[in-house]
Amino acid sequence: MADVEPLGRMSASPDVEAAIAILDPAVALAALIQITGDRTLLHRYGPALEGTHATHKSAFRAIDGEEALEDTDQSVAQELRTRLAAEVGRDREPVLPKLDRPLFRELVKLVIGSDLPDMSVEPAYQHAGFTTDTRIRTPERLPPADFKVLIVGAGMVGINAAIKLQQAGFPYQIVEANSDVGGTWLVNTYPGAAVDTESRIYSYSFEPNSSWTRYYANGPEFLTYLNKVVDKYGVRDRVDFNTRVAGAEWDEDRSTWTLKATRDGQEVTYEGNVLIMATGPNNGPKYPDVGNMDAFGGRIIHTAQWDDDLDLAGKKVVLVGAACSGVQVAAAVADQVSELAIVMRQPEYLIPNANARAGIDPLEIIAMENIPFVAQWKRMQTLASQMTDMRGMIMIDPEHREKTGGIAPLNDGIRDMCRNHIQQQFPDDPDMVKLLTPDYPVFAKRPILDCSFYDTIKKPNVDLVKGALASFDESAVILADGQRIECDIVVLATGYNMYWGTQFEIKGRDGKTLRDIFDPAPFTYWGMMVPGLPNFVLPAGPYSNLVANHAVLGEQHIHYVIELLQTMVDEQLATFEVTQAAADRFVEEADRRLAQTAWVNKGTAHGYYRHPSGKVVLAIPYHNSVIWHKLRQPEMADYQVTKRPDATPEQEREPEMLEI
Repeated sequence: MADVEPLGRMSASPDVEAAIAILDPAVALAALIQITGDRTLLHRYGPALEGTHATHKSAFRAIDGEEALEDTDQSVAQELRTRLAAEVGRDREPVLPKLDRPLFRELVKLVIGSDLPDMSVEPAYQHAGFTTDTRIRTPERLPPADFKVLIVGAGMVGINAAIKLQQAGFPYQIVEANSDVGGTWLVNTYPGAAVDTESRIYSYSFEPNSSWTRYYANGPEFLTYLNKVVDKYGVRDRVDFNTRVAGAEWDEDRSTWTLKATRDGQEVTYEGNVLIMATGPNNGPKYPDVGNMDAFGGRIIHTAQWDDDLDLAGKKVVLVGAACSGVQVAAAVADQVSELAIVMRQPEYLIPNANARAGIDPLEIIAMENIPFVAQWKRMQTLASQMTDMRGMIMIDPEHREKTGGIAPLNDGIRDMCRNHIQQQFPDDPDMVKLLTPDYPVFAKRPILDCSFYDTIKKPNVDLVKGALASFDESAVILADGQRIECDIVVLATGYNMYWGTQFEIKGRDGKTLRDIFDPAPFTYWGMMVPGLPNFVLPAGPYSNLVANHAVLGEQHIHYVIELLQTMVDEQLATFEVTQAAADRFVEEADRRLAQTAWVNKGTAHGYYRHPSGKVVLAIPYHNSVIWHKLRQPEMADYQVTKRPDATPEQEREPEMLEI
C-alpha cells in the first residue's frame, strides 16, 4: 500500500482511537467509505481484506470444522484505522448515509465473507438498520378525521405498531393490562431471564442499540431498551395501563370494533376502525396438569409469575422443566440454594456458544456508539447466517433421509455439534451423556443456548432427574415413576399458554367468535389475518413463527399492516377482510411444506410447537427473506372490501398549468 496522505490535524478522542485500534478492518473500511463517500477505497483496500473477515458465531448454525481464515495484512489494517480515526475526528456529516445496492452488496461481501442471495439484499439492508423507512405505497389521502386504530398490548409488537402508525399519520390508542410497557420482558423477572437471540438483532432495526453490554441481554437490560424506545417516540402517553381487556365485538352497521375492558374495577369501552391484537403467542403461565398441588406445604412458583422477594438462599428447591426458562433459572440459582433437583422430562439440544453469557468488549461498545455505521455493520454480521440459504436446516432432504435416516446435512451437522458438546462436557461420564442426549431431530423442539447449564449440573448440590411430575404431598414432589423428592420450594418452568387471542371474547361477523373460527386448530393468512373478522389483525399469529425472531417478525407484520391501512385510506374503504378461500390456500400450501419439516417429523419430541389438536400451527415453512418479499404489499385480490359510505367518486385531476 502507498503511504497515507495527510488527513488533517483533528483526531478522534483517545477512547475512540483505542476502539478503532481493535476494530474489524472490513467494518472499518465499510464505515470509512460511507463517511467519506470515496468508493475508490473499496478497490484500493478490498482485495487485501477478502477472506479475512471476522467470524461471528451464530447460535443456530453448525460451527464445528469451520475453515481457518487468512490473517489480515496488518499494514493494511493500520492504514484503514488511521484513515478512519482522522475522519471520525473531523466530525463531519457522512457523505453516504444511504447505500446503493451494488455498493451495499460489495461491502457486505467483505464484512460477512460471502455474497448475499438476491432475495436477501433488501431484507438485509432493512434489518441491518440502513433504512428506517420501508413504506412502498405513496399516500394519496390522509386518514379521515374519525379514523382510529386500537392496539391491545404494549409489548414488542405493540410498541412497534404504535411507532409506525404514528409515523404514517394514523391515530391510535394502546390498551395494556400491566402497569408498564414491555410485555413478556416486564412480566418475566425470574432469575437468569435473558434473550436467546442476540441483542443486536433482537431489537428494532429502526432503533438499533449500540450500547448492549452483553451479546444476549438479560431481561432488565432489554426492558430498559424498550422503555427508552417508548419514551423517545412518545408512545407512553398513548397507553392506558392497568386496563384488562375482556373482549371485542364487530359492529357491522358502523364498521367499527367495540373493545370492552376493566380498569380499577370500572368497565371502560373503546371504539376503533381497526383492531390490532398485539398480545403475542405466549400468554400467561402454563401449569402442569397434576394432582394434589394444594397439599404441598411449601412455596410453588411459576417462572412466568415470579416473586422478586422470594428468598432461595439455603433452601431445597425442585425445578420442574429443563427447557429455555429452566436452564436459565438453574444456572442462576444453583449457587444460592442448598440443594437443587432438576426434573427433566426429556433432554434438549443445547447449542455451544462462547458468547452465551459473555459481555461485549467496552471498546467495541465505544466504536458502535461513536463511529457512524459501525453498529449497522456489526448488526449485519450478526444477521449473516439468517440471510443466506438455510437449505436443510428444517426441511427434509429425501435422498439424505433415505441414506442416513437424518433430516439433511445442515440439520444433522447441528445435531452432531450439540452431541459433541455433551461428550466434551462429560468425557468420563457415559451415563450422563446418555441422559442428556436427545433421540429426536434437532429443531423438532427449539434448541437452547448453553448458558452454563452443563457446568451447573456438575455442581455437588445439583441433581438432574429424568422424569415427569405427577403429584405433591406436604413436603415433596412425586414423579410418575413414584420417586419422591423432598423440598422447600418448587419452581415450575413449564412454559406458557398459547391462546392466539382466544383468551378474549372476540366476536366478528355474524356473531362468530375467534374461538369458533379457531376450532379445531388456529390458523391465519400470512400469520396475521383471520376470515370472519373484518379490520382485525393478529400479528405474530399462527403460521408465522420460528424462522425469525420476534423483533424481525413484528417489523415485517407491522409494515404490511401500514401498507394495508394506507390502501384502505386511499381507496376509501370501510372494511377489509381476508377471504376464506385465500386463507385456505395459504394454510394448505403451508401444511404441505410443513409435512416435510423436522417440526412435523418430530420423532419423540414433545413441546409447544404443536397445538393440542396435533397440528403444527406455530411455524411458517418459508425462508424469512421469502416472507419479507411476500409482505411488502397486500394482495388485495385476497380480500373482500367495502367502501366507506362517504366515499367520493374517483376523479382524474389534470395538472393545473401555471403562468407568470
